[in-house]
Amino acid sequence: MHTLDLFVILVFLAVNIIVGFWSRGRSQSFIEYAIGDKKFSTPVLTATIVATWLSGVTFFLDLEGTYNRGLYYILAKIIGWGVGLLITGQIIGPRMGKFLDYISVPDILGAHYGPQVQAIAGISVVLTTVGYISLQFKAISKVVAVLFAYHGIEVTVFTAIVVILYSAVGGVKSVTFTDVVQFFTFGTLLPLLALAVWHRMEAAPVQVTSVLDNDPRFSLRQVLRWTPELRGALALMFYLMTPALPVQLFQRMVMARNVKQIKESFMWATLLCLAADLLIMWVALLLLADQPGLGSEQQLPYLVKHYAYPGLKGLLGIGIIALAMSTVDSALNSTAVVIANDIVPRLVPGYKTSLSTAKAATLGLGFTALLIAIQLQDLLRALLLSASFYAPIVVIPMLLTVFGFQTSRRVVLLAMGAGFITVTGFLWYSGSENSFFPGMLANLVVMLGAHYGLGEKGGWGHNPLPKPDLLEIEAPFSED
Repeated sequence: MHTLDLFVILVFLAVNIIVGFWSRGRSQSFIEYAIGDKKFSTPVLTATIVATWLSGVTFFLDLEGTYNRGLYYILAKIIGWGVGLLITGQIIGPRMGKFLDYISVPDILGAHYGPQVQAIAGISVVLTTVGYISLQFKAISKVVAVLFAYHGIEVTVFTAIVVILYSAVGGVKSVTFTDVVQFFTFGTLLPLLALAVWHRMEAAPVQVTSVLDNDPRFSLRQVLRWTPELRGALALMFYLMTPALPVQLFQRMVMARNVKQIKESFMWATLLCLAADLLIMWVALLLLADQPGLGSEQQLPYLVKHYAYPGLKGLLGIGIIALAMSTVDSALNSTAVVIANDIVPRLVPGYKTSLSTAKAATLGLGFTALLIAIQLQDLLRALLLSASFYAPIVVIPMLLTVFGFQTSRRVVLLAMGAGFITVTGFLWYSGSENSFFPGMLANLVVMLGAHYGLGEKGGWGHNPLPKPDLLEIEAPFSED
């Protein structure tokens, strides 16, 4: 690794440590550790949503997907991701008013359906998030190996330790303000990379036009034919379009002061996320125009070898590392809160939610994910597989709750069980990682079918859930 590149990376990590520890606040309650003090401005909230939603894996998937699949990937990603975020902000967001003082998805489900449902939802969150965090650590490891021809794990481990420590110590405030740093880092470096590639191509406009005119993967008429490639693209689009409300994104919603701030911040976040996506896709298109025929494992190395130089390599490295770190810290904090509030107190009689439990959970989650990342290979497969532990079990009951549907605890448990069994069956029978959608469908069918079939009370518009008083909530919490 060139000394200048190493210096750039170390400075970036040092800035994150300083910002993370400085912004943690002098005194913390569990509520402040979990969702902050409701004083975040809309630009800060927007930045942390973007930083949370974009990830290190995003860079690799966008680069490989655009280069290998063309419009099949581009349309699926842009339409699916854009619509998914808009649904979250503009349709779900306005209905979040009565949930803004809760701290997690399992917390809301527990208030409706009791501690059993809360614990099951919490465990689903943990299983999914550990896999998702592992993906980000793997992305860091991959970019270090490609950029600097260095295959040791030291840089990945050191980066992981940095993000785990400031997340554990500072809670959501540290996470939010380091997200702002990371947002400006990759927000500056992605355009810089695109300009560097364009500048070094001898006949960029002609080469790009040639690809768009002659490559069937970029012909809209060809792409819209009913083929296995189109079916795969539609599956990806609907997956991305599903408002899955991952815990870290839900946490960003309840950090807002009101519904208006949710809508505004998600609207701006959607535009910025799509802009970042398009920049990465543009880099992939330039790479394809300059050097067609590269395999997935050759694309980033070629990009680095021919367009980057000492200093720029370090900047590109911290750009991708920033994407990964900004997702890891949010996932760590929100999931640690779930463990401390929704799992341990529900499984251990007499145990009270505590700040120390959340901090210990952050450390445990982070280092477990790091160990898994060392063995991880296929990023896209792992991403879809990790969704199988959460979406088919938790998302349907949560979305129905947000939209005003109320049923009994046994119906929800039946629906969760149906989702889990369906996913397990698909994974065992077909080995397919795309089992989340059949699992969600099974959950929905069983939940509505059992509710009306068993004649349960409730239905649509029957879940008036009062907001909890934060002062009353904090009273029994141990602040050790």
